[in-house]
Amino acid sequence: MEQERWNKMTVSEQILNIGGEVQRAVDRKERHDEHNTQIYLNKALDWLALSKNDPKNERRISELDAAEEELRDYFEGNNWGNDANSIMGYWNSFLSAIW
Repeated sequence: MEQERWNKMTVSEQILNIGGEVQRAVDRKERHDEHNTQIYLNKALDWLALSKNDPKNERRISELDAAEEELRDYFEGNNWGNDANSIMGYWNSFLSAIW
């Protein structure tokens, strides 16, 4: 997606789109579908980057950074010991905090 188009979305729309990709990635991870897990994770991370570059999110950078760190840990080693419920609980909390 292009930055200009992404910037036209509201913060809620951006987070909903990212959260949808996170949900898909988590579901695929649970099914041990590594290929599609990576596809959905990459899309979520790309969209997080677009959100961080959107001027209206300037005050949300630390929250977006934390969300990215949480995702990277869960999908790339899981040193924090999360499971599907905890990662989605985090995202649901994150979404609620943004609204």
